[in-house]
Amino acid sequence: MPLRPRILLPVFAGLLVIAAGGFWYWQSDPPPPPPDAIAADTLPQGFKAMVPPLKMSDIAFEDADGKTVRISDFAGRPVLLNIWATWCAPCIVELPRLNKLQADAAPGTLAVVAVAVDTPDPMKVRNFLANRRWDALHPYLDPKNAFAKALDIKSIPVSLLIDRNGYALVRVDAPVEWFSDAAIQLLKQTIL
Repeated sequence: MPLRPRILLPVFAGLLVIAAGGFWYWQSDPPPPPPDAIAADTLPQGFKAMVPPLKMSDIAFEDADGKTVRISDFAGRPVLLNIWATWCAPCIVELPRLNKLQADAAPGTLAVVAVAVDTPDPMKVRNFLANRRWDALHPYLDPKNAFAKALDIKSIPVSLLIDRNGYALVRVDAPVEWFSDAAIQLLKQTIL
C-alpha cells in the first residue's frame, strides 16, 4: 500500500524542523563558563575578590531617558561599575577620576558605568554631571535600588570590576584613586 502525499508532507516537515533545530544547536556557542575567582592576596588593600564571581547581566537600572539598561547591554566590554550619590563627598572626589578614565578609554573598550542611587530624577543626575563637566560619564540611575539589594550595599561609593562576559570579579567599598599604579595594574590584571 503506497504512502499518501498527505501523510508524507507532515512527516517530511517534522523531520526538516528537527534537522534545523539540531543544526542551530550545533552552530550556537555555549555560554562561557564563569571565570575563576581572583586570588585575594593579589589585590590592593581595600579590594575584595568576588568569590565566586557574580553574574551581573540581569540587574536593571535606567539611563537619563528612563530606558532600562542592564550590564548585559555592555556585553563584550569590560565594565567598571560605580555606585554613587550626589550628596556623597567621597563619591564626588572619585567621579572626576572615573570621568577621565572613561574619556581616555578607546571607543568600544572599557565602559565606566556610574550609577546614581539617591534620586529618581534623571534630570538631577544629568545636570549634576554636566555642571561639573564630567561629560564622558553617561547619566545612569537606580531608582529601585536594584544594586543595593543585589550587592548588599551598606555605604557608597562602591565599585565593581566586571569582565567582558558580565561577571563581577572585584569589589571595593571606598573611593579609589583610579590612576594609581596599583589601580592600573588591577584593571589590567582583571578586566582590561
